Amino acid sequence: PCPHHEPMPDFVRRRPQGVALPALLLASLLMSHPALGQTTGQPSPPTRSLAELTATPEAVAALFLRSVRAIRWGAATQFIAQGTLTRFHDVVTMMADADTTGDTRRYLANTDRSGYGELGAPEVFDRAVGTMIDDMPGLMHALFNHDDEVIGHVSEGDDRAFVVYRTVERLSGAVPEVRVIETVRTPAGWRVEWSDELAVLETALRGVPRTRRPPSPPPSSPHRP
Repeated sequence: PCPHHEPMPDFVRRRPQGVALPALLLASLLMSHPALGQTTGQPSPPTRSLAELTATPEAVAALFLRSVRAIRWGAATQFIAQGTLTRFHDVVTMMADADTTGDTRRYLANTDRSGYGELGAPEVFDRAVGTMIDDMPGLMHALFNHDDEVIGHVSEGDDRAFVVYRTVERLSGAVPEVRVIETVRTPAGWRVEWSDELAVLETALRGVPRTRRPPSPPPSSPHRP
């Protein structure tokens, strides 16, 4: 990892793929069970809330990038703006509703129509992107195989900022690229509204094949002599 990045918090780094433990819940667990936060008798470091971890545009951009590079979609949803998660939810819903067999919904969300209605946008993002990436090793490699360095941000008003970062593929002879992540301020801290990584994921998601039942044949006309 780049030395300029803050260490990834435990709830991002250690959770299994597809499951993200909110920071406030982690804090309550550590307060209730101090031994959970200790190793070899050493006291645990103070736990920071999610709002504190995302107090700046640079901080949320770094955490988002590290979640993406680690292929931790449940963790990444904590750093993505709700409107962006809703956008992905709408794409999955559109694709699922267009498939009269139900196969697309089962494939992307691992549930039927009834169960899908009970899923929130973060869960749909986690399931759909995770399933898609598992079946696209080339896309996974393209997202994972990067080193990033957050440089700074340019503000647009009080509630929007464009974070500039440098990224380079871990390939011999790779040339660094400078990219931008759009972030917005929310009551819970800064969140990522859009990035090149999210654009790649949305494009790949829209390209997932869908199946449809063939239309029913029209009723045959009664035989007339």
